[in-house]
Amino acid sequence: MGMLSKLLGGDQNVEKVAKDVLGGIIKNVQTNQLGADKPKTSVTDSSLQQKQGDAPSGVPAEENQYNYNGTYEQYFEHVFAEDLAAYRFEKSYIDDYGKHRVIYTFFNGAAKALVVELMTESSESVKIRNDCVKAGVPYLRFYYDHEGWWNTRSYVVGRMRGVLNV
Repeated sequence: MGMLSKLLGGDQNVEKVAKDVLGGIIKNVQTNQLGADKPKTSVTDSSLQQKQGDAPSGVPAEENQYNYNGTYEQYFEHVFAEDLAAYRFEKSYIDDYGKHRVIYTFFNGAAKALVVELMTESSESVKIRNDCVKAGVPYLRFYYDHEGWWNTRSYVVGRMRGVLNV
């Protein structure tokens, strides 16, 4: 018995691990070949907007920012317009040392109801959140580039409705 067999617990485990690895490689090749025909969203500034083709592996089937045919900003605005149509929102941008953030302020009539911030996971900014706490306005943030966080439609809408009590 070789060293690898001893580490993995016998010849049957080595064979299983090899099949799993090869199966994963074959699946990735097939996925990449099938996805080659998909059109990519045109992006003017790739550091600020995420293309559809930038999706990490394992993207869920539910609508999310990675399988939406547009940028992450367009995806969130699409969700806001369809699922939270009763609220008007205003959009603004902040660029802290190259870390792009998008701030959406939601209004119920004239009253500020919620502030949603889209930001990179590497941002350490807390100014908007602290300002909201001081003003007594609910605040949520969504990271647009955190691996494994898809920002599925149900997740985004659920969090927002929970804060808005709708």
